[in-house]
Amino acid sequence: MAGAPGRRIGPLSEWTAEPAGEVIEESVPQVLARQVAAHGDRPAVYWPDGDGLAGLTYAELGAAAERLARALAGAAKPGDRVAVWSCNVLPYVILEHATAMAGLVLVPLNTAWTDAEARHAVDLTRPVMLFAGATHGGEPLLPRACALGADAAVTVADLGDLDGWAATATPGALPAVSCDDPFLIQFTSGTTGRSKGSVLTHRAALNGALQRNRHDVRPEPDLYLNPVPYHHIGGSCFVILGGLIDAGAFVVMERWDPAVVLRLLGLGVIKRIGGVPTMLVDILAKLGDAARDVGLESVSLGGATVTQHLVNLVQDVLGVPVLIGYGQSECPLITSTHIADDPATIGGPLGRPLPAADVRIADPETGAVVPIGTPGEILVRAPYVMAGYWGMPEQTAAVMTEDGFLRTGDLGEMDESGYLTFRGRSRDVIIRGGENVYPAEVEEILLEHPGVAAAVLVGLDDERLGERVAGVVVRSPGSTVGGEELTAFLTGRLSRFKIPVAWRFVPSLPMTASGKVRRFVVRDETNAEIAAAATA
Repeated sequence: MAGAPGRRIGPLSEWTAEPAGEVIEESVPQVLARQVAAHGDRPAVYWPDGDGLAGLTYAELGAAAERLARALAGAAKPGDRVAVWSCNVLPYVILEHATAMAGLVLVPLNTAWTDAEARHAVDLTRPVMLFAGATHGGEPLLPRACALGADAAVTVADLGDLDGWAATATPGALPAVSCDDPFLIQFTSGTTGRSKGSVLTHRAALNGALQRNRHDVRPEPDLYLNPVPYHHIGGSCFVILGGLIDAGAFVVMERWDPAVVLRLLGLGVIKRIGGVPTMLVDILAKLGDAARDVGLESVSLGGATVTQHLVNLVQDVLGVPVLIGYGQSECPLITSTHIADDPATIGGPLGRPLPAADVRIADPETGAVVPIGTPGEILVRAPYVMAGYWGMPEQTAAVMTEDGFLRTGDLGEMDESGYLTFRGRSRDVIIRGGENVYPAEVEEILLEHPGVAAAVLVGLDDERLGERVAGVVVRSPGSTVGGEELTAFLTGRLSRFKIPVAWRFVPSLPMTASGKVRRFVVRDETNAEIAAAATA
């Protein structure tokens, strides 16, 4: 568990590390080899097949990864980068293991990126190969990848024909791979501008996934369904490596499809599900009276604000505990709730810091640690933190303090028990006449209104106040809620300066492929629309 139950801190928001206990001091291929030797006949990965599931055992996964790894080793040297641009498919899983086995560094490209965004990542990391599949919407990426590869002198291959490519390659010898070698260049989600590539070692990725597992239920046998994209840290680390660590299995889903999820849950073999909150809302709405018959043992959530309302809904509909994790590309997991935590207190707090993690809340301007209950920037120092941004030493220096803390850019509060509450991104803070408005605080209350499906607070440019507060809302199906009603709903629950003075209602919000709101797009669109209305 992430911290002794009775531990208290204070008066400052600073949590010092506890012994990590179990630690993985192996590389990804070493862990895979160990699981193949001990559990070769055990299922490792499944995928939808007709009305059921098809799968590979650990022995079959290990053999497929080794064949590809030897082909890769003949085409590249240890430390070279291999890019992948695809939705979630079985060849992606095999490629992740094969690159690790060959001592190469995997570079996942976001399927929602434009060609220019993908070119930035390729120019920065200079991969020797790019394997392309399809977007999560089914659009083939190979033609775009070939054009990109021609410009950047990168060899491009079809991810769907790994065996065909490997059969024509000259095999090479597999190197010894250390847990301190780079494993993954995980690009930031791009919600606030140009993406940076966080370099994660085998040690950081595996131990982040290990801690994620240790806070959750571990059923036997374990079958996990989480359709988050593999190009996101949650997919590459918690899904693919999370299954590996405990010789469990997971289901590959090409894209988020509630109908497919319902069919798979109906098989009665999936023990745990996870994803971003919107995914669970979709599923809970469709399960109905059959919810408690599907055999689930836990639900894990992350990637966006998880409200107490959603936690209660999961409890009421599924009757299972909820796990909430908080991390980012630069550090896969920073805090987590525990499966044994009181469900009445899970919604809102992000849990306590992981074992071996020092976490503090600091003034973003001065770096001074702030008192308990005071908002500030979340800083973390832990074995799970990235080695730095690939090819960006200045950006790395900007987020790493002299004493080794990562400046997350996220805002939060810490209570006397060490529990963190998320308050948004530091650049998302709205400063109205000298008063700080933390969007997450207001958004969480708005989501309690039955007419609100999603809500985002942004700042409106204002000559006198600097910024005013605007609320951007997606209505629930059938809702006709308006600005006056929402203003009244917030009045008395928040200080007046935190309540939006302008409202905008939209059919949907611009999202990244990993389910995060592109807030800078919402802010720009809202400022432009309201300015145009004022001059009309």
